[in-house]
Amino acid sequence: MDQATFERAMALNREAYEKLREQIRRDYAGQYVGIAEGRLIAAAASFDEVEAAIKQLEPTPECYLIFEADDEPLFEVIDNF
Repeated sequence: MDQATFERAMALNREAYEKLREQIRRDYAGQYVGIAEGRLIAAAASFDEVEAAIKQLEPTPECYLIFEADDEPLFEVIDNF
């Protein structure tokens, strides 16, 4: 994924989060939440369950967020070397 495509995808996910923030905190407290393609994809008790739901999408999104509903998602890139 090129940088411009990544930035557009993250902007779409950030916009979705900002619109859904209060609902996410209210309805999914204590759970993990996944946002991809600018929409809420899943909420579940574990990170792995949410990731599995996202990976079932066709095509699988290259850019998505998984975070605890009670916390702010991380919008910055973390490189693992």
